[in-house]
Parts: sequence; structure tokens; C-alpha cells
Amino acid sequence: MVGKAWYIGWVWTVMAAACTSGTGEEAEPSFVFTDDELDTHDRIDAYRGEEGLGALATDELLGELAREHSEDMLSGAVPFSHDGFDGRADAMFDAGFVGAAENVAVNSGFTDPVGTAVQGWLDSPGHHENIVGDWTHAGVGIATDGEQYYFTQLFATQD
Repeated sequence: MVGKAWYIGWVWTVMAAACTSGTGEEAEPSFVFTDDELDTHDRIDAYRGEEGLGALATDELLGELAREHSEDMLSGAVPFSHDGFDGRADAMFDAGFVGAAENVAVNSGFTDPVGTAVQGWLDSPGHHENIVGDWTHAGVGIATDGEQYYFTQLFATQD
């Protein structure tokens, strides 16, 4: 079967003061990455390693924001787009990040949807720029109905 895939990327960098709050105690994470989300992250990190770049720390907040966006695209609540990126970036800045970028992809009909999304990003100059950017953290969120796969990867920098 011949599959279909689409990709779009976005970057927004803002220098902001880090904001932290709380008691300093680490809370139990309420977000758990799926195997496909971790596989996507690992493939991006493997590529970054081949390029002499450091690995990106996985971040639960970024993953949660990314998955919510993928779920919204799958459900039709938002079109395949970067709609709402400003809100995701604001949440990232509120958590102490100082830069943000986003790649999204959708595909269907492929035996390796993760590999298809990652390769599509690597083949696209704008997405590639995000992947090799000077980021410290990333989170991948995937939503699927078993046929279509929506991917969002958020990148961020933390001082």
C-alpha cells in the first residue's frame, strides 16, 4: 500500500526569565510516554548523535503538550497545523524554558509510521533545522486511530 504523509514545522524563540514555583520536591509524573513516542525521540537523538550533537532530555510537560495537540488534530478539533502553538509555547516558558519549536506530521498506510515521520522531518529543511537546533529538551506526542498517525514534537531550551 502506498502511504501518505504531510509535514509542517514551526520555531519560536523568546528569551525569558526562568520561572519556577513549588516546594522543590519532585512530583510523580502523571504523563507516561508510549513506546512509539520514545522510539520517535530515540531516532531523533540517534540522528543528532550522528551529527555530533547532544541528546535531548525527554520532558513530560513537552510530551503532554505534544500529545494533546496530536489528539486535537486526530479528532478534528484543530486542523493539521500549528494552531495553538502560542499557548503551548507559553506553557513551556512558564515552566522555565526559554525557546520553543515544533514539528508536526501525519501519515497513514505505512508499516513504520514512526520511521516515516522521522525521515520526512529529516528530509525537510525547516524540520531538519528544528531537529539539529540548539535545544536541550524534547517531547513527542502521538495520536492514532490505528490508521492515521499524528505526530507532534516539541523542542525547548532550558538554562
